[in-house]
Amino acid sequence: MPVPCPPNAIAMSAINTELGLSSTASNSSLLTRAGQTNGYVTGSTNIQFSEFCGFTPSLGYRTFSIVNYRTNQGEVCSIIGEDDLTLYYAETGGDGSPGCPSAGVYLWQDAELSIAFDGENSYWYSNQCNAGYYIVDNGDLTNFIEGIEPC
Repeated sequence: MPVPCPPNAIAMSAINTELGLSSTASNSSLLTRAGQTNGYVTGSTNIQFSEFCGFTPSLGYRTFSIVNYRTNQGEVCSIIGEDDLTLYYAETGGDGSPGCPSAGVYLWQDAELSIAFDGENSYWYSNQCNAGYYIVDNGDLTNFIEGIEPC
């Protein structure tokens, strides 16, 4: 559903909702939100609410779940536990649906793709994908999947 246009008032909560965020999401500024529209809203500092009129987002992420437990390669496939940590990864044209990412994908803790997941250079297991993921943290927001071990 696109952001409403006048005569309806455009509100930050409507923009947040269209971007798949909580209506009261933190960092709610027009400049921040414009950067999340993949070029629909342009401009550097003088952005107006009216520029969001009619914006309908195409989500740029997918999700998958992992067991919230670090392990090593030898035991990654023997973990018993429920997936309890949802991670996000960028995918052009993604629809927000769950999936199983491949190696080389950057991982995030939020739908805004702004909080990098700290993989702590460890293996993490996904019941959803029946695989162990080796997630590298270089300390510079380049947290990504370096290896996958089918289980």
